[in-house]
Amino acid sequence: MGKLKVMADLYSPNQEPAAGGADYGYGTDRPVQADIPAQPGNRGRRNGGLAAGILAFLAFVFGKLSYVGLLVLKFKGLWFTVVSTGLTALIYAQLFGWAFGVGIVLLILIHESGHVVVARIIGLPVSLPVMIPFLGAFVSMKQRPRTVAQESIMAIGGPVLGSIAAGLCYLGYLAMPDSNTGQLLRALAYFGFLINLFNLIPLTPLDGGRVTSLLSKWFNVAGLVIAAGLLLFEMQSGTTVSPVLFLVLIFGAFATYQRFRSTVLNPEYYAVDAQTKITVGALYLGLLFALGVGMLQTAAVLRPTG
Repeated sequence: MGKLKVMADLYSPNQEPAAGGADYGYGTDRPVQADIPAQPGNRGRRNGGLAAGILAFLAFVFGKLSYVGLLVLKFKGLWFTVVSTGLTALIYAQLFGWAFGVGIVLLILIHESGHVVVARIIGLPVSLPVMIPFLGAFVSMKQRPRTVAQESIMAIGGPVLGSIAAGLCYLGYLAMPDSNTGQLLRALAYFGFLINLFNLIPLTPLDGGRVTSLLSKWFNVAGLVIAAGLLLFEMQSGTTVSPVLFLVLIFGAFATYQRFRSTVLNPEYYAVDAQTKITVGALYLGLLFALGVGMLQTAAVLRPTG
């Protein structure tokens, strides 16, 4: 990481031109005060005091700027999160309107925050979420998980918190179904159920792939089939092919190969007790069921009646 350095050339205020020398003024072609010798006395002392005051002020300013710079470096992760979230919200707001655009950004941010919270609970240092327009968001790990159980538990934290947020949106809609706010919450609930369910497809790099790898590496093969099926469905239906789905399929194929390879090269990483498998597996199935029901309920509401 580079360091920001402030460099300044400071000249003594008591340095005067040599006798017979020329001190040229800016924008002139003739000497200015070339033949006037330095005048000793109070004026020199006043100038020296003024210069010392200016230098003291500059030192104070540079000190404050250095302190601010250290804070920026310390909290640069927060700045990345704030800036990327703001830019993404601005882009989505232009496409979908301010209320819905900001709402979907918040739902994505809550999902990613679930990963951060769980990771820090289990002792994994991770970055704050960084938003990428049209691709979602990501949290980078500062060190690799020590076991597949850690990887799985961190991965499921996002869908858990994201599903809760989507569920709260749906409850808000039920409380005021005929209002504009209720209709907004209905649409946000549908979006929240959708993205969290999509993330549970059992294919790394999606959350579902990391969660189910604790149960069996073969879940990633099933995830490849599901992703390929969804992509073919989009192509056959004539709708625009999702670039996100295409990227997931490409990276998923490579990740599946790596997963199979690592189970042979590093079997200790995949050593998991039966109780952990049962707990994580039950939570995964419960999320699939809840999100599926939530999508069906909000999709039914979205259909026009009459």
